[in-house]
Amino acid sequence: MSEMSFKKDASFDKCPKCKAVGKLRRSRAQTPWERIVKKIGISNYYRCRECGWRGKRLNFTFGKSSLKVIVLYLALMLATAVIVRFIVQIIALK
Repeated sequence: MSEMSFKKDASFDKCPKCKAVGKLRRSRAQTPWERIVKKIGISNYYRCRECGWRGKRLNFTFGKSSLKVIVLYLALMLATAVIVRFIVQIIALK
């Protein structure tokens, strides 16, 4: 199957600072903004056990095929909106 968006575990990623693999561990949210971002589920905060780097990493990864699917759904939503508007205008004229 082609690559779609999927939830990933960023703890296996490379550290952006020291490039160590498998050293990222989840970090607690330290500000109200970080708590909001974490609750929404966009990203989590991580800390590197090697160098101490702390930052956020996305929970989802996107490939080329997932971008195509997103564009397709946006086009379908636009087409549906145009059709519904057309039908509503016809009904309003009666």
